[in-house]
Amino acid sequence: MRRLIGAAAVWLALGLAGCTKPIEGTVLSPGRMTLNRQPYQVTAKPEIFESSFFPDAQVAQDSLTFRFYRNFLGNLPINSGRVVACEPLTGGAQAFTTLFPKGRFPVELTVAQFGGDERVAFARILFSEAPVVKWEPALLPGQQPLPLFGEKYYGYPVDGGTGLFIDAHRLLPFTTFLQDNAVWEQLFIKSFRLETSSPLLGLLYATPRDTVATFSTGLGDGTYASYVGLDAQNRPCRLLTDFQLINWQ
Repeated sequence: MRRLIGAAAVWLALGLAGCTKPIEGTVLSPGRMTLNRQPYQVTAKPEIFESSFFPDAQVAQDSLTFRFYRNFLGNLPINSGRVVACEPLTGGAQAFTTLFPKGRFPVELTVAQFGGDERVAFARILFSEAPVVKWEPALLPGQQPLPLFGEKYYGYPVDGGTGLFIDAHRLLPFTTFLQDNAVWEQLFIKSFRLETSSPLLGLLYATPRDTVATFSTGLGDGTYASYVGLDAQNRPCRLLTDFQLINWQ
C-alpha cells in the first residue's frame, strides 16, 4: 500500500449564507475536441495511463475484467498556464509547479465498467497530440520529486466524491461562487442528475467568470495523485489524476 505524504487542506463550510439571487451557471455541451490523440504504441510506464483512453481497452484485475470507455467532457480554458486539481470545496488549493500550455484543451475521463458497475478510473487534460514518453508526479510548491513507482505519493483529499480541474486564476472566483448553498445544489446535485437513474460522471460547468471541469472520483472518497505526461521534447502534454481503481504498481 502506498503511503500518502504532504496532503493538507483547508475546508470551507457548507452552511454559508446564500445570496438572494444566486449567479446562474450552465452545463456546457462538449462540442468538438480541439485535439484528439489516436491510439499508438505506448512505451511510457504505466501504460494504462494512456492505453485506457484507447477504444476497446480492458484489463483483468482481482478476478474482474475492467472495460474502459472514454468520456469527453469539453474543452477547458487554461489562460494562465497554471492548473489546480482538487476537491471543489478545498480552500487555498495551490497550482502545480508545471507550466502548461495556454488555450482550450480537451478534458476526458476513462470510465471503467466492471461487475455491473461503472466508475471514473482516470481524468486527464490533453494538452497536445504528442505521445507521452515519460510520466512524473505532479508537484505543488515545496514538494520534492518522488519515484513514480515508489511507496509514497502526493495527492489531494476527497470526502465528497468529486474532483475538478480549473485554471489557477479562476479558483478563487469559483470557490466564492460555491459558497451559496443553492449554487452548490444546482451544480453538484441537479447538474450531475444525482436524483435520477442516470447520473452524470462528469461535466464542464461555466459561470459568468470561470469554467471548471468536475467529475466523480472513482469509488468516492480517498486521496488521489496527479501526474504530468511529457513528450519527446520534455514538454507537458498530459495532466492526469488517478482514482485508484486500477493497481498499476
